[in-house]
Amino acid sequence: MKRRTKSNLKTCFFIILLFSLIISAGILVNIFLNNTSKSLLNSIYVIQFNIEYNNWDISYIEIVKLKEEWKTIERVWSALIHHDEIDKISENLELLTEYIKEKDKTNSLSHLSVLKKYIEHIPEMDKLCIENIF
Repeated sequence: MKRRTKSNLKTCFFIILLFSLIISAGILVNIFLNNTSKSLLNSIYVIQFNIEYNNWDISYIEIVKLKEEWKTIERVWSALIHHDEIDKISENLELLTEYIKEKDKTNSLSHLSVLKKYIEHIPEMDKLCIENIF
């Protein structure tokens, strides 16, 4: 009887430990996604400001920096989120770069807006909440 109780306690402890690890990993992933998306969004706001004031040279420098930052973040995000979302962000970054090169304000701002929406959507989509669990 005592062996069975010890075995049950070990099993319960293991289950609680595993559950705690899963919840902790989910929280850490959420923090990472929030921090990296905020960093990307800050760069986007700088680019948007410069496009609105026709600072095309600065906008181009900033989009190149954003693309470099994205290359680093993309590697980790690809393990955490759907590849479709990553492809959309990458595609819009490429289009935005070309529009900035061509000094096309309308298309630059529209693709910037779409890019912003995709990046804002990522942390919301993967947030640890009841709706995303079930």
